[in-house]
Amino acid sequence: MELNICLIHYNSTDTLPCLKSLAAQTVQAQVILVNNASTDDSMQAIRTFAASSSLPIQILDAPSNGGFATGNNLALRWAHQHTPNAWNLLLNNDTLLPEDFLEKFTAVAEQLSRESNVPFALSASEYDYFQSHQRHSGMQFLSIPTGLTFYTPGLLRTPYLCGACLLLDPKAPLLDEGYFLYYEDADYAKRLQAAGYRLLTTDETRYYHKTGATTALNPNILSIQMTSMWRYYKLHYPQWIQTVKRLRILEYFLLGRKNVVSIINQTYHQAHA
Repeated sequence: MELNICLIHYNSTDTLPCLKSLAAQTVQAQVILVNNASTDDSMQAIRTFAASSSLPIQILDAPSNGGFATGNNLALRWAHQHTPNAWNLLLNNDTLLPEDFLEKFTAVAEQLSRESNVPFALSASEYDYFQSHQRHSGMQFLSIPTGLTFYTPGLLRTPYLCGACLLLDPKAPLLDEGYFLYYEDADYAKRLQAAGYRLLTTDETRYYHKTGATTALNPNILSIQMTSMWRYYKLHYPQWIQTVKRLRILEYFLLGRKNVVSIINQTYHQAHA
């Protein structure tokens, strides 16, 4: 299987360890690394590694930081043009892979391809990097009344594949660039299913995720998250918007975080202006 790994980098020390774990894989793949207009000197170490490593790394410099979806689309457009038959793995830069991850993961994908002509997207079990316990199976579930994510199915929960590790075939659609961060993978599941894709996971292998290492440094992260939430609901569940707003306001009011209540109201009005 011809394979690309799409990595998005922005001001992070996590990307280099991720690249080293990719270089140690028993199955080689090409890395398409998108530098999302980093403002620190982190790319210097990455370029030095790329120049000396046997791992094939294609670096694309984005003119600005358009977020996760825009960065991945830049990588996917390059892949579609230069490697039209390759599968593409969207992988968070704060992940680490066991050395046989790609070997096992692609073997599952190849078997699934042989068994059915129906297109699919594939994820794997995610383990917490720091505590080494399983966080989820690769499938997550968005609670429609609240906008909260759960790791198990339940009443009024819609499934989606975690965007931290998501394998796509060469014909998979692009992501919605209207999302800067958050909810883009939940939205993408809707786009994939509309295009006839199945959402699948495997427990044949696992990846380790540091979860939120980059976003924790962003002081505007709650505004970004809420803005994405309103976009998702306007597109997919407009009838639930008022319920979500009330429940999220109640949540943060009870937690004593009135500043977040203000962010919810502000982003809601901006989304509906």
